[in-house]
This record gives sequence, C-alpha cells and structure tokens, in this order.
Amino acid sequence: MDTAVRFPTTPKAVRAHALTLSPRMNVEKAFQAIMRNCLDQIEANETGVIKYHDVESLHQMRVGLRRLRSALGMFDEVLSLPLALRQELDWLVAQLGPARDWDVLAGSTLPRIAASVAGLAPLVPVQLAAADKANALHAVAGAAVASERYQDLIGHLERWLDERGWRAMQLPADRVRLKMRVADFAKGILEKDQQRLLKRGRKLKDANPEARHRVRIAAKKTRYAAEFFASLYPRKTVRPYVRALAGLQDELGLMNDASVADGLLAQLGEADPGLKDGTGFVRGYLAARSEQAGGKLRKLWQRFVPLRAPS
Repeated sequence: MDTAVRFPTTPKAVRAHALTLSPRMNVEKAFQAIMRNCLDQIEANETGVIKYHDVESLHQMRVGLRRLRSALGMFDEVLSLPLALRQELDWLVAQLGPARDWDVLAGSTLPRIAASVAGLAPLVPVQLAAADKANALHAVAGAAVASERYQDLIGHLERWLDERGWRAMQLPADRVRLKMRVADFAKGILEKDQQRLLKRGRKLKDANPEARHRVRIAAKKTRYAAEFFASLYPRKTVRPYVRALAGLQDELGLMNDASVADGLLAQLGEADPGLKDGTGFVRGYLAARSEQAGGKLRKLWQRFVPLRAPS
C-alpha cells in the first residue's frame, strides 16, 4: 500500500548547489558565500512547498534551513544574527518540522514495516491516518511559506547579508578576525567540530535516545562544516571524511526517526482507540529493531574515529 503524499506535475526539489570558496577569501567573504548558498536552496524549494505540498521540496527546504543555522553557529564567535531574525528562523523551523516528521512516518517508516510484515491488516488504517496527518501539516507548512511573515524574514536576511549588517554590532577584535584567511579559520572550525563529535561519541555503545540525538547533531554539524569548506582541501582527504560522516549521520537519523515515530504513533492511538492494535504493533516492532541496530552503528563509528579532519 502506497501512502506517500504526491501531487501531479510536482516540480523537482532542489538540493544545495556546489559551493566553491577560494583559499584567498577572507572570513567575511566566505561567510557571505556560504549563507547565500543556503538561502538559494531554501528559496528554490518555495514553489514545491506552497503550490504542490511536495514531500522532497519540504525536506530540501528544511535541509537549507539547517545548513543556514549551522553556518551561523560556525561563525558566531566573529559575527551574530540579530535576535529578532533568530526568533523568526525558529518560527519557520517550527512551521515546517511537524510535516516532515509525519512524512517520514507515513512515507518511509510504515511502508518499510508493511513490506516486511505482509498482510498485517491493523497496519492499513494506521498508514492512512498518518498520511492524512502529513497532508494536513503540509497545508500548514505551505501557508507559512506563502505568508508575508516568511517573505519579510527572507527579505531581512538578504539585506542583512548584502549590507553586512553584522558590522554595526562588532567589536574591533572581531573585525580583525573577519579579515583573516578563510583557510586558517576553517582549520580551527573543523578541528573543534571533530573533537566535539569524538567526545560525544565515546559512550555511544550504551547511549540512550537523548545521548544518540546529541551525537547525531554533532555529526550533522561536522558534516556541514566539512562540506562548506570542502573546496579548500584535496578531494582525496575530504571525500572519505564526508562519506564516513554521512553514513554515521544516516544511521543515527534512522534511529532518531524510530524514536520520533514512537511519539507520533502514541498520539494516533490516543486520538483513535481503533488504531491501538496497529500502533502498538509498530511501536513494539520499532523498539525491537532499535535494539538490533547498535551493531551497525558501532561499525560506522569505528570507521570514522581514525579519520582526521581535512587539512
């Protein structure tokens, strides 16, 4: 049974374009290039989110938002986004997130379980209910992106970026750091991110869902930083590093999806007692699979640990 949310003539979702930084760039120029790359990805998926309620367009817009927020975090020691704009970014993330959570449940998690457990009748109404919820939340996400509030946010971000609005709030020492070579800045960021990830991953073997989530966030930030600065380093050092991070992030993401799905399934069962047999089965199935997933995660972690950050 296919419950994925689809619409006719859906436009192709847009991934991030390749980003090329010059080693001769200063930190400020590199920041502007990275932020522009993230904003381009967000804006390129607007039509898919607003007009077609497209699953992949929503996903890619959220990826663009995560990359943008990660970039702001990387540079926050030398410049800072005004509080009002940070709050508006938080608002947008909150508008898009629930639809994506239900998309994953309806379009990925439940179909995968249905394929492995053929003929389980109580699963069918759960799939339909999850798809209905995803559809309703896509309407919410589309309305948010179509709103004047969203347009104001994007407009203010672009003006802040083009006019280098951070300069008005900077200390003299920060202005000096913005003029340093981006290659030197990137080296420090990549080393710091790797150390944070290694520290959080030391107890991954016995980690609970919250601790795994912290490792996943650290892996995601480390991967984004490596991708942002990839053009500064030889491909032979960047590609294995990013590939190992991607594998680790994907596996941690699947485990996080199972944790999120458990909460969503509980909501469905509470809202409609007729779904409790199906939701109860799926929650038990996911819990059992999560217990079995530890071996693969440990192998991926062991593959990453010996690698050094690009330099």
